[in-house]
Amino acid sequence: MRTSRYEVFLKIVETQSLTKTAAYFGCTQSAVSQLVKALESELGVSLLIRSKAGVRLTAEGEYLLPGMRQIVSGERSVFERSLELQNMNVGLIRIGIFTSLSCQWLPPYLKRFRQQYPNIGFELLQGDVTQISDWLRNGIVDIGFMTPPESDEFYFRELLADRMNIVLPPEHPMANGPVSLRDLREETFVLLESGYSLITEKMFQEAGMRPKQQYTVKDDYTVMSMVESGLGVSLLPELMLQRSPYRLYAYPAEPAFYRHLGVSWLKKEQNSVAVNKFVQQLLREMGQEEEKV
Repeated sequence: MRTSRYEVFLKIVETQSLTKTAAYFGCTQSAVSQLVKALESELGVSLLIRSKAGVRLTAEGEYLLPGMRQIVSGERSVFERSLELQNMNVGLIRIGIFTSLSCQWLPPYLKRFRQQYPNIGFELLQGDVTQISDWLRNGIVDIGFMTPPESDEFYFRELLADRMNIVLPPEHPMANGPVSLRDLREETFVLLESGYSLITEKMFQEAGMRPKQQYTVKDDYTVMSMVESGLGVSLLPELMLQRSPYRLYAYPAEPAFYRHLGVSWLKKEQNSVAVNKFVQQLLREMGQEEEKV
């Protein structure tokens, strides 16, 4: 920690000597004297009375002394807290994430990180790509696990590819498979609203078709519930279907299409030590080159 002017001044008051203070901090008496003059000039008052016996405070110096002690105490507190952060003794990592990722993919990585750094907490906010981008932009979360953001104000590191599946209700005549997207050209589709339109549009183009009729829904569990109820068929990524409580039949789409998932953060932000440690450990576990965030 860099020695502050006020800390030097308090030592002068304690020792009543510029010479002893200079020896304590390992500098010249002239340097200490110049520091006092600069402080007096900045505050606009005289702080010390100099005599052959040493130095003592002026009335103004006596009046300002309690405030100087508070400043030094505050500086030490900030420094000690910064050491706690650097040593990972305290910290909070705020994450914006898709529901499917928070349920099916992220927990083991959180567990391993917490085993190593038990004093670091996590706060998870679940949303779609638009919401997570806004949360990053407004400083509500530190990092986001999401599909590639549309704006170039974010960094993005891909971590995994999640294959798209054709999803059918249990009573569907093709539920026992095999089934292709072209087989469903007369079907009603129940599709997710945000972050998936580009993928599904490409899938329909590849199949040379347009959905005859469709529902657009924001929540993935609502999509699965509607499909189970026989309101239509859907296209969903594999992670969403894992541990699903709904009775559904799912088949990997051919040709293969994927939703690309990764970690994103705002370019202009400098994240905390804890956030950096977590992302670096995650990248390392995923077999990727580490990167400071």
